[in-house]
Amino acid sequence: MCGRYAADGETNDWLRTYCRCPSEEILRTGDVRPGERAPVVVAGSPKPIAVSMTWGIPGADSLIINARVETLWEKPAFRHLIEHRLCLLPASCFYEWDAGKHKVTLYGEESGPLFLAGIYQADPEGGRFVIITAPADETVKPIHDRMPVRIPKARIGEWLSDAERAREILATAAVPLRREQDAEQLRLWE
Repeated sequence: MCGRYAADGETNDWLRTYCRCPSEEILRTGDVRPGERAPVVVAGSPKPIAVSMTWGIPGADSLIINARVETLWEKPAFRHLIEHRLCLLPASCFYEWDAGKHKVTLYGEESGPLFLAGIYQADPEGGRFVIITAPADETVKPIHDRMPVRIPKARIGEWLSDAERAREILATAAVPLRREQDAEQLRLWE
């Protein structure tokens, strides 16, 4: 699961370089939480476009923020989106919480942004997105059983423009992670 991620200045620099940004106002730094607006990269010509969308699609009882890669083509709510509305969420990191409710920060092994796979739907207020998740790899498994799918930088253009290959890209997308945790051991009597 992915319930929070962050963007930083380097993420915004990448957006300015790689995408057409209609307005500097869509850029942001800091944590992105469900229900908030964030920069989202969608296909465009000649360059991808960075637009502002809201994280989460309203569901029957709650906000849907993630979509499982295993059921994207089966669920009616997601089938059309995975076939026609692919997007990318540039992030400096994402967070998970361990069993003790301690925040763990996950970064790419290499410097620079992570590119989280997403799908979006049109909305009168500019669109809404969800993050695609997969079973956790060995780095994330001790913390959580799911994690966001990360698109390799070399496959960004293909991800955004070739929906027919989406299933193959999602199945093979592997971006190594490193984790950091700011927790210290406290002694009971100090």
